[in-house]
Amino acid sequence: MHIIILLIIQNYLKSKHIYIKTMAKAANPLFDITVAGKKYKLRFDVNDNPTKLGVKMQFVMDQEFEDPRDKQMLANEISVALQKKLGASGVMVDYDDRNPYKNVIGFIIPLNSVAMLLIKAMKGEA
Repeated sequence: MHIIILLIIQNYLKSKHIYIKTMAKAANPLFDITVAGKKYKLRFDVNDNPTKLGVKMQFVMDQEFEDPRDKQMLANEISVALQKKLGASGVMVDYDDRNPYKNVIGFIIPLNSVAMLLIKAMKGEA
């Protein structure tokens, strides 16, 4: 939860053209996570594209995919697992089709979805 709040603050500051280097470093650690029975490294970042503001979830693989269809199949598997786990909390997850890294499967949690989660938590509903 703390990392999401930091990312929201960082995104707001970026929108005002205020950059804080120490916050950016603290916001990008890698976490070990298991999704759909497979282990990944997970990194969070801020998606500052004005048409898709939100929090990036990047599942980092050890190797690049040789066949893009394999990457898409795995992305679908992760997406289904994320929707099952996060959907109950009202958190939406979108596939990041503009992810430039061949060894990363990315998703975006829209900013309004993060905001609603935080509002629920502050009201004691989460």
